Amino acid sequence: MNILAIQPSSKCDSNCLVCPWKEKFSCVGVMLPPEALEVLTSNLEDFKFDEGILICPNPLLHPKIDVITRETGKLCRKIVLFLPVSVSRSFLHKTSLENVDFISLIIPSYKDLKSNLQTVKMLLSQGMDNLEAYILLDFNSDFAELFSIIDLCKSYGLKIILGPSLYTSPYTDKFLEKIVKKENVEIGLHYGRKYFYNAIKIFIDNYPVTLLTSPSAENCRTLYLNPYGNFSKCPLSKFEVNYKRITRKDLRKMLFSPCPVSQKLIRLSPKIQVSFVTKDGVEIPGELLELLELVSQINSFRAACKVLGVSPSTYWEKIKSLEEKLGISLVISIRGGRKKGATILTEFAKELLNEYREVREKAILSLYED
Repeated sequence: MNILAIQPSSKCDSNCLVCPWKEKFSCVGVMLPPEALEVLTSNLEDFKFDEGILICPNPLLHPKIDVITRETGKLCRKIVLFLPVSVSRSFLHKTSLENVDFISLIIPSYKDLKSNLQTVKMLLSQGMDNLEAYILLDFNSDFAELFSIIDLCKSYGLKIILGPSLYTSPYTDKFLEKIVKKENVEIGLHYGRKYFYNAIKIFIDNYPVTLLTSPSAENCRTLYLNPYGNFSKCPLSKFEVNYKRITRKDLRKMLFSPCPVSQKLIRLSPKIQVSFVTKDGVEIPGELLELLELVSQINSFRAACKVLGVSPSTYWEKIKSLEEKLGISLVISIRGGRKKGATILTEFAKELLNEYREVREKAILSLYED
């Protein structure tokens, strides 16, 4: 995945305890020159990033944020706006969000979320369906508080992500050690990438939550633009060039260079993959088992594919191909009705999924045994 991360401003009106940017800039209130994005567009020509991320500190404090989002839209297929949940609602009123595809509200604590629920309600009332709660997870995180935040986010139907401050190392192990012992929790396998990290899906009382686990260094194609107008691979990279001197060769060098995050922060951790093989040699791959598990939770094939970030048409063909090899159906599509159709698992698929969960649980628990 190609990602363009932009930090429009070094100024912030929030007071998040977990913030990697507080000591990053010596000058307060630096604002990104919009010309930097115009220079990037001219150098990249027709190249498009898969995702553009406008990251904290509060991007809305930039006086030309509408210009920034518009220019970013020319470079990226999708734009995600990261905001502290304590963002002033006056900025939301005066800023156009029509160029933004997704808003990720950074939530450092239960107190921050509870005291700013009006912000959540305001965004939902404006029809912002793609609203995400990004709950910060670090080594000081309180387990009980995290679940209180998750419960409150669930009550508003928010998509939920548990992860570190961007460009810092995640603290997943400690969280998983405790959550595997909790009732009504199911842990999936690594299903793909989210932002700069590998991700797994966990279900807490059947509610899907994304957990970011480790920096995704494989085929890392990212570019970072800071408020000074300097381009680099990411904030950890030593090689950076100002937009006034940047060349296409520099940009290519940054995009295709090794991931600094993996070199500095990554800790090796095992990656579990579970698949089955029938006595006739037919393989039931882990990616399809993960998909079937999501279908069983939300009763929608298309929605399950969206969660995993895969093509519904491609994976429908994979399911049908596997059914043909097995000689038995795995899913049943129901059309019409109050829910306008649904996808459910056959009895065979349910039995298969139960066995898959048992094997997966044993494998995961074995990682955290004393």
